[in-house]
Amino acid sequence: MKWILCVACLFVIALCAGCTTVNNAPPAPAAIPNLVGNWTGPVKGYIEGVGYRESANVSMTLVITEQKDRLFTGYMLFPLLSGTTRTEGFAGVLSRDGKTFRIVEHTSGYCDGTIISTDEIELIYLDDTEPTMLTIDSLKRTP
Repeated sequence: MKWILCVACLFVIALCAGCTTVNNAPPAPAAIPNLVGNWTGPVKGYIEGVGYRESANVSMTLVITEQKDRLFTGYMLFPLLSGTTRTEGFAGVLSRDGKTFRIVEHTSGYCDGTIISTDEIELIYLDDTEPTMLTIDSLKRTP
């Protein structure tokens, strides 16, 4: 009978002594997605003084020309109200989770991006220069 009591006491002591541990290790870093390529999609947005702009016939293209680890560069092609196209260089960085990224354009404006799948991303573009502007763009990788 004493040995049963001793085994029970040892079991309780072992539980109280911290034999059950919690893993506090940081999560493993996410795989780095390859974003190099051409991404195209419709433009939806708002321009101060002009209003809302949405058209299935108007699209923008994001061209990522180079990527090294989580950093990448390229240029964007934007349709303008005049019917011409503007080219804007940028640099970008992927977040540690491998699911979101941020782009800064060389002249003005920023994009926050979300990777939807290997061939689809969403950009939220903000520009606080005159006239202020924002867009939401769903882009798909094109060959």
